[in-house]
Amino acid sequence: MFRTSDGPAALRRRSVNRILVLHGLSSFCYGMVFPFIGIHLASRPGIGTGGVAVYYGVSGLANLAVSLLLASAAVRLPRHALGITGLLLWVGCFLLLTGGDTLAAAAAAAVLGGAGQGCFMAAIIPIVNSLVPPEERRRVFARRYQILNATLAAGSLVAGLFLTVFSREAITWLLAANAVGYLPVALALGLARRVPEVSEVPGVPEVAEVADVPEVPEAGAVGGAPTAGAAPAPLGIGLLVRASLGAALFQFGAYAVGFSQFEATAPLVADRLMDTGIGWISVMLTLNVVSIVAFQRPITRLLEKRPEEHGLRIAVALWAAGLVLAGATAFGPDPVRLAGLLAYAVLFGLGECAYSCSFHPWLISKVPDRELTRASALCNSMMGVGMFFGPSLGVLLIGARHAAWVWLPLAALCGLVALTTVRRRARTAAVVPVSEPVPVA
Repeated sequence: MFRTSDGPAALRRRSVNRILVLHGLSSFCYGMVFPFIGIHLASRPGIGTGGVAVYYGVSGLANLAVSLLLASAAVRLPRHALGITGLLLWVGCFLLLTGGDTLAAAAAAAVLGGAGQGCFMAAIIPIVNSLVPPEERRRVFARRYQILNATLAAGSLVAGLFLTVFSREAITWLLAANAVGYLPVALALGLARRVPEVSEVPGVPEVAEVADVPEVPEAGAVGGAPTAGAAPAPLGIGLLVRASLGAALFQFGAYAVGFSQFEATAPLVADRLMDTGIGWISVMLTLNVVSIVAFQRPITRLLEKRPEEHGLRIAVALWAAGLVLAGATAFGPDPVRLAGLLAYAVLFGLGECAYSCSFHPWLISKVPDRELTRASALCNSMMGVGMFFGPSLGVLLIGARHAAWVWLPLAALCGLVALTTVRRRARTAAVVPVSEPVPVA
């Protein structure tokens, strides 16, 4: 994966591999429970179907609140501690779900789960980035996405087989197993804290950097200005938003028009407007995962020499093409409509391949490394808003009672998402250099 294998580079390679493998293990464990969380909650007499909506709503609000707090710098934790905190909150969430039989317990679990997602998602990208040379970022982030999708699908398959043998009460065992699955990832992040990070200064030999030191201005500077070599002050929220606005808007659009529509709206359209049956919905999801696993590496190689914005436009174009194809075939007979739906699943998976190797490197290029945790939190908050808004949009379109009038408007909205990748001249990362100290006034 890396071009050198001695010294600090070897330590980083092992650390990245360990994080990705154990993150994949936790994804496998989560795959065993995520299709069944709603079923589990609805079966509890004290929670019921209404409690399912409460759980997901409270979880989304907690995620949004934590992400905004981290983006605003109101709360600043070292990235490794932040990631471990998120994982431990997830452990608490799923352990609470195993025994919680009241609406209050479900809401408390949702707070832990949403806050855990806000912490972990803000931390994991900066941690991985700190261990990867710039020229390897796309491959590593693409590999991460490939592993997470494959393990999530495998976990869901294993859980489905498990629950055909045991009763639905066995979901409690799966929830406990999922909670335990987060602990190895926390250990991997703790070990990564001791690994020297990639030097951000071109031409400077690799040296061990001190990780997780709070980035605050040194005292004693004349007139409040930092002394030479002092750590620069954090960016104001306005500058941070300016630097990462395009990435945040793209993340909102990608989840509102893309991911949430595939995960929530497409199964509803297939079931209610196309009458395909549950079996074909499973086939659609399986084809999507297979396309990601099969084509992630070649698409990454194809795009790694091109600007990240180019990869994101290709991702959106593939999503739009799949939606147009599904919309056009929706006017045909049942076999044609089904073929269009399955083709959409494959094209959406190919777009995900382009997204996974482009989005996070694009975000990384927009902000100084010291602000990446805050920028990741900001994008995560927009992802949460997109996931909250997207299914509502899909349900509204389903009200038209024809599959074409769901797919074609979504294809048009993909054009708006593509506009967020337009390159801006003013970039905060240029205003506040990543590697140069702020000069004395």
